[in-house]
Amino acid sequence: MLDKFYRENYPIVYGYLLSLCGDPHTAEDLAAETFAIAIEKIDTYNPQFRASTWLCTIGRNLYINAWKRQRRFVPLTEEIPYTSPSPETLYLQKEQVQQAITAAEKLPELHRQVVFMRWEGMPFRSIGLALGKSENWARVTYFRAKSKILSKMEDGI
Repeated sequence: MLDKFYRENYPIVYGYLLSLCGDPHTAEDLAAETFAIAIEKIDTYNPQFRASTWLCTIGRNLYINAWKRQRRFVPLTEEIPYTSPSPETLYLQKEQVQQAITAAEKLPELHRQVVFMRWEGMPFRSIGLALGKSENWARVTYFRAKSKILSKMEDGI
């Protein structure tokens, strides 16, 4: 029974984890760990839902934990080179930012609000709540507004 469960769900879990991390070896390790945890926690599984969804949730949490651990670890022996950008690069970056702001200011009010909230670092969920909409609405609106900004920048505003 476990063999069938594994064979049916492993490709889904592995593919999902591979899409998250981009490394086949890491995805294999995470998938193996996912199934080990799933066997330990099988009593928490609700058969009303698909097993692959439950397993992918476990795998995603493992990936996030591994990513957080990796981010904190910086080897002391590894030198991190620092190169300051050239004045030309800084000028061009400043110009692009100004063009993006100018283009964003020409958007409809709600789109403009979403863009500026996102640029301030607000998560989509908070943006949706602040504007009385859903998180998904905020994501879609930001994507559409960003596309309009890029288009206006390519057209020279």
